[in-house]
Amino acid sequence: MNNDKVYVILHASRQPFISLGCRFGGIKLYGYEYFYLPPHDAFLRKDFVKKYNKHMKSRGSWEDFINELKKEV
Repeated sequence: MNNDKVYVILHASRQPFISLGCRFGGIKLYGYEYFYLPPHDAFLRKDFVKKYNKHMKSRGSWEDFINELKKEV
């Protein structure tokens, strides 16, 4: 697996080694910083947070955002 392509980590609270990051709001993994998004129980890579905020501000859905990320892979 190419770690440069890990933009989002889903079901964050159920991941045994990184679930502690849910409590602290983020983690550093694979050399990248990830922020915790409580409404979606997911970690999002820091360089995609601005894109996420813009998408959600335009009343986009989480599923649409994930589909956009899949297109980038």
